[in-house]
Amino acid sequence: MVYTRDNELMINLKMTIPHNEMIRERKGVYPGYHMNKAHWSTIKVNDTDVTLIELQNMIHESAELTKK
Repeated sequence: MVYTRDNELMINLKMTIPHNEMIRERKGVYPGYHMNKAHWSTIKVNDTDVTLIELQNMIHESAELTKK
């Protein structure tokens, strides 16, 4: 899910629990906004130190996990 909140571009991504725990240590990554906090993270797209390649990989992971 991609949306804006307070004029910030946000994306919610489903990831494995260990990946969520690790990635939330990064700037601009939070427990999923309005989602299951264990499985989803919210990323402030324009205010994070997550690289574009990392973000692309997380989008791919989320797509694979949501197919199940």
